[in-house]
Amino acid sequence: MHPTRLAGLVALALVGPLSLAGCGGDDDDSASDPETVATVTVPPSPAASETTTTTEPPTESVTTDTTDTTESMTIAPTGTVDEEELAGDIDSAVAITDDWWQRHWKDYFTGRYTPPNVVGLYDGYDEASAPTCFGESLPPGNAFYCPDGDYVAWDKTLLELGYEIGDAWPYLIIAHEWGHAIQADLSMELQSEKYELQADCLAAAVLYGQEADGNLTFEDGDEKEIVDGLNFIADEVPWGMSGDHGDSFQRIEAFNLGRTAGVPGCLPGMTN
Repeated sequence: MHPTRLAGLVALALVGPLSLAGCGGDDDDSASDPETVATVTVPPSPAASETTTTTEPPTESVTTDTTDTTESMTIAPTGTVDEEELAGDIDSAVAITDDWWQRHWKDYFTGRYTPPNVVGLYDGYDEASAPTCFGESLPPGNAFYCPDGDYVAWDKTLLELGYEIGDAWPYLIIAHEWGHAIQADLSMELQSEKYELQADCLAAAVLYGQEADGNLTFEDGDEKEIVDGLNFIADEVPWGMSGDHGDSFQRIEAFNLGRTAGVPGCLPGMTN
């Protein structure tokens, strides 16, 4: 990873309050044994606890996904996406997200940061080649963090479709799925019941954290892109139970919380 490359990356610009206007590899030094990674603490705060707790990965669902597959399947990309540019933004989004957690994990948690494996882009319409999670092939039109193999992956159709909204799309999707991988390493009391909304919040904390670090450049129009993207992947109804994604307002609100309050704002009990 080259800092000069990071400085030129284009990401998300949300300079004002959000609204509904739009609506390691095995050799990686950062990897640690499971016992080390499994202990985390709340970041320093008057409300923080000094106790460390053993982490248990979420078990309510096989995979955690970004958007509703059925809705995505009703729309197809127009074919106007520059695949080379998309691939470059995907690589940059992975680098940006991993780099921030590598450098800032210890600001909030104990143990060592362990990045998820990156399966990356796959074709969900080709079931034979699609990655599997607990024995099931990942479907088209979605993105996932899979605890079985501790990996993140995103379907080609979903990335191409969202890229038509704008080049902020892969940053949002990848930082969100990475957020699910982070959740899997947190103690249960730090995992929000609103699991998908917490991942939106963590995604914003990372992207705006990189902006604050001087590693992301914002462009005009990115605000509308991110609001449109959150609207696109929102449910039609508000969050009601674990695994639901939340409606447009809730997803934008969660993202905005991560933007303004950072990682502590995404953790239960850390904000009023």
